[in-house]
Amino acid sequence: MKKTYLLIAILAFAANAVFAQKYGATPQDSVDCIINYSVYNELYKQNSFKECYEPWKKMMKVCPARHVNDYIKGRTIIKTMIDASTNTTERSKYIDELLELSNQRTEYFGDEANNIAQKARDISSYYPEKVTEIYELYKLAAEKGKENLAPLYAPLYLEATLLYIKSTGDVENLGLLFDVYDYTSELCDNALINIEQEIEKTEAAKKSIKTLNKEKADIQSYATTCETYIEPYASCDRIIPIYQTKFDVNPQDINLLKKITTTLERKGCTNSPLFFSATEKLHQVEPSAKTAYMMGVMLMSKGQYTESAKYLEEAMNTYKDNISKARAAKALANAYKGADRYSDARTAANKWGELDKTATGEAALFVAELYYASSASCATHEGKIRGAAWVAWDEANKIQNNYPEIAEKAKSLMNRAYAQFPQKKDIFFVGLTEGHSYSVGCWIGKSTIIRGK
Repeated sequence: MKKTYLLIAILAFAANAVFAQKYGATPQDSVDCIINYSVYNELYKQNSFKECYEPWKKMMKVCPARHVNDYIKGRTIIKTMIDASTNTTERSKYIDELLELSNQRTEYFGDEANNIAQKARDISSYYPEKVTEIYELYKLAAEKGKENLAPLYAPLYLEATLLYIKSTGDVENLGLLFDVYDYTSELCDNALINIEQEIEKTEAAKKSIKTLNKEKADIQSYATTCETYIEPYASCDRIIPIYQTKFDVNPQDINLLKKITTTLERKGCTNSPLFFSATEKLHQVEPSAKTAYMMGVMLMSKGQYTESAKYLEEAMNTYKDNISKARAAKALANAYKGADRYSDARTAANKWGELDKTATGEAALFVAELYYASSASCATHEGKIRGAAWVAWDEANKIQNNYPEIAEKAKSLMNRAYAQFPQKKDIFFVGLTEGHSYSVGCWIGKSTIIRGK
């Protein structure tokens, strides 16, 4: 090991001829920086994190702005020292160093909001009893970072808020809880849209998308965790009074209208008068793809499917990102189905599946259900031959084989479709032959095989 240190020192001094006063305030600082960086980095590569501590500390003292990676590695080094501490005083010293590292990183590399949130996360790990301080730090991080806070902190902020509310004894302070939920949900939604756009660009460039897909899965996990935290408090009869009071006071507040419509739509409270009022008001004062989508959802919940479809089609064509387009296409498919416009519903469902590759199976199953729903209306030979049921069975069978996650749903549809198959004798009496090809007209326009039961 001594030879290694000596070699590194020699190389560092040699490098000084080229990098004189590149780091720190003096040429000697630069030398000290290079020597200690070389020593700690070599030890870091060997996972000798405890041995890294002293040379890393010396390097950070003279050249704290050398590289942001020194802060990332420094967290691992200090956390190793915390875990290895033998007494409370020593442990507290290292924890304080870890917390100060976040402040120092902001000083030299910016990104204040995420560093504040990281500090809150560290305090939560080592001093979970400091509930108020943790909440206040996450709140500050959100205020400073707004939409640029890393989605990693969304569920942590929401959890910290819940713990803070409980610590105050005011467990009914749901207004604060839902304000934070609004923020964290939108944070994850925007992050998903951004990562989806990155994936599209990467696919177009024919590059590996493994890393981006991992990031997307992580963001979806953060969003799911947020929903898990809020679920016990998210019944419509608890949400609506919170927002109704705010709406009555200031019905022209655009930001409030956005919160109301987004939260009520997300939690399935679209049948409430508040959702109707807020949605209409928002679409009047600031029409957008999102308000068009909300109007469509609202009208569909009232059974006004034709009017709903107009807004949803506008939303689908206006949204810029595929996630939102897919959501609008799915709603549009349901609106057309409600209006008995099955051909249009199929087109919208196919669009939904194209835009959201994770929903391809569900979209195909939706179309298969449309075929099944047409068994009677598209029947021929005095209602005896229901070719739509054969097509529904065919499509459900494909789904069962290709999409294991919804195989049970597909199997259920196959059983229901089979129940609509004609009797063998009826096939014979209408002049058809089992096993032969059969073209199903109506709106379906599909070929299938004649089968009886």
